[in-house]
Amino acid sequence: MVCRKVEKYESKNKGGIKMQPQLTENLKNIIAGIVNVESNDTCNENANMSSMTPAGQMMKFASEVSKIYALENLVSPRFKKAHEKGLIHIHDLDFYSSKTTTCLQYDLADMFENGFYTKHGYIREAQSISTYATLATIIFQTNQNEQHGGQAIPAFDFYMAKGVLKSFRRHLKRRILSFVEIKNGVEITQEYEKNAKEFLKKNVPSIKCNKNEIKLLEEYFKINRDDLIKLLVEAYDDTQNETYQAMEGFLHNLNTMHSRGGNQVVFSSINYGTDTSEEGRMVIRELLKATSSGLGKNETPIFPIQIFKVKEGLNYSDNDYELARSDFDEILETVKKQKISYDDNSENKKSLFETPNFDLLLLSCETSSRRLFPNFVFLDSEFNRHEKWRMDDPERYKYEIATMGCRTRVFENVNGEKTSLGRGNLSFTSINFPRIAILTRKNVEKEIAEMEKDGKFANEEEKNNKKVELLTEEFQKKVLEATYLVGDQLYERYNFQRTALAKQFPFMRSNNLWKGLGEKDGNDEVGDAINTGSLSIGFVGGANAMYALFDAEHGTSEVAYKVLYDTIEKMGAVADEFRDKYHLNYSILATPAESLAGRFLRIDRDEFGVIKNVTDRDYYVNSFHIDVKKEISLFDKIRKEAPFHKLTKGGHITYVELDGEARKNMGVMLKIVKIMKDSGIGYGSINHPVDRCRDCGTEAIIYDKCPICGSHNISRIRRITGYLTGDLDSWNSAKQAEEHDRVKHGIK
Repeated sequence: MVCRKVEKYESKNKGGIKMQPQLTENLKNIIAGIVNVESNDTCNENANMSSMTPAGQMMKFASEVSKIYALENLVSPRFKKAHEKGLIHIHDLDFYSSKTTTCLQYDLADMFENGFYTKHGYIREAQSISTYATLATIIFQTNQNEQHGGQAIPAFDFYMAKGVLKSFRRHLKRRILSFVEIKNGVEITQEYEKNAKEFLKKNVPSIKCNKNEIKLLEEYFKINRDDLIKLLVEAYDDTQNETYQAMEGFLHNLNTMHSRGGNQVVFSSINYGTDTSEEGRMVIRELLKATSSGLGKNETPIFPIQIFKVKEGLNYSDNDYELARSDFDEILETVKKQKISYDDNSENKKSLFETPNFDLLLLSCETSSRRLFPNFVFLDSEFNRHEKWRMDDPERYKYEIATMGCRTRVFENVNGEKTSLGRGNLSFTSINFPRIAILTRKNVEKEIAEMEKDGKFANEEEKNNKKVELLTEEFQKKVLEATYLVGDQLYERYNFQRTALAKQFPFMRSNNLWKGLGEKDGNDEVGDAINTGSLSIGFVGGANAMYALFDAEHGTSEVAYKVLYDTIEKMGAVADEFRDKYHLNYSILATPAESLAGRFLRIDRDEFGVIKNVTDRDYYVNSFHIDVKKEISLFDKIRKEAPFHKLTKGGHITYVELDGEARKNMGVMLKIVKIMKDSGIGYGSINHPVDRCRDCGTEAIIYDKCPICGSHNISRIRRITGYLTGDLDSWNSAKQAEEHDRVKHGIK
């Protein structure tokens, strides 16, 4: 197959905004709904946005007008027609005219060590874990305004570790100087303090000092060993307390600092779990503690989305798993009680586990059982491996897959290093699978009727076989036509994005956050500087499409499963054609449909009426997911969805729904992580009810009213597409209906 010709971007309208009378009337009605703060799917399009606030209203006014402007003036007619008919959906259409990109994974090493530029000045090198955590939130908040999607830190533990070490040295210096001043009568001059600081910087490379480093400290400061050990323990405790407070502040800031209009906090994600240094491990232990404790009144933190990177031999082994499963609660308590030791024998003590960070995995399972985060990304899945990754590489995080919390995946790269760092998604557009399936079924049934009329079938079995053959051929043909269409549309948008001036993205450019932008002058077009980003072809409603074709979805029908799998595999071949032709990172995305799950459905129901299991509810099922209403075991859901992950390298997620309070059986969380890992899942999460009475603080599964105080003022935290939302009332009607239909999955 050969890619079709794609026009280079040219302005479609040199004379100003075009608007048809009907569009004017539609816009008038939309704006009236915003003005009257109605609870509708326009105002509730994004669960992280409050459209009733003045800034939220202004954002929605601009958003709705911008969508119309883009469709009428920037998008080619064939793409506009396909979007409006509901064959495809151009995501983030309201940001189209701004030429911005979707999301970014930060490489924070340079920014923390060398400082960075903001709008009003230069931020110098951070000197403590508290400052590291604060600056991370500032980076999140600032860059959020230069993109339309989310922001992610791909190696949170590695980046924060140096801040912990700096704090430890500072606390140790203060403890030692206070001791030698009082005990030894040393006068602490500025020069003495300066020399002490330099000595510690040179000779204390870790918060876990070895015997040689302790010996140097004894000799330099003239402190006996017993006293020095006490000072080291005190400095360690000081650092641990500061790290906890830094992580607590990090969570509070990311749940309260608004970035865009509409009270939106940053769509933030952090990946971690593979730094084995004492400093990196401390960051994650304290982060998990702070997450588990919750916000000011024990509320579940909605952001950042936390992702634990599971890696064989580093934080997982079957032996460690079996040990933990033997008595999860006791092992977990042992992990929590572990303390650092600076005595001579501490280096020879045998660890409880054979992998250095398995304890962090256990703590992550416990935290997820309470707060729904972290999710889990699996570095050993065949498509997530990197040939350069080495256990002994101190910068191995550069070769580890990291993901945006909603599921966006950026890893492979035809224009540079294979990495997640300093790159993001450029844009994505999704295909309406159920619509194609409905039209296919109608056409094939007419054809089969004509063939039956002409006596082409010897028996019913022959007729059914022919029907399946024709349904499969036509559905896949139409899907591939739509795939080519979307590939062309993404290229058109990319050529438009290339014309943006570098100065439109001052923070990304001045700090080279998107690798390559830092080389541009402000008035230069960004051009090839953004060609490391991904262009993703998404799809929605795989389960509904299979119902439309075969009256059964892929969770129960082998025919439906094979057709859906083969279709997405063929889409991947088309994406590869576009990749090779334009030397751009095309990929297939398992779309995280939030408002789109309802938009496609409403368009199709209006045209085709109510079709059982297809248009008879208020939403389409996300991407390749098994129908949320399907009774299926947890293991079978994971096993059936896992093969689709390698086909959707633009991003994917598999989640399972647990019934009951997960925190009462945390061993189950670990077992699910193992099942996901062994099944080849790329990125997974575990859903369970997280309810909290806002009046008395009771946390339990709460049905109608609080069992303690009787209040109906209940917060119900649920996962919407990959991120959480603070209350189900903020969801649009489609996702509320989907959440209501989600069937719980048994562990057996």
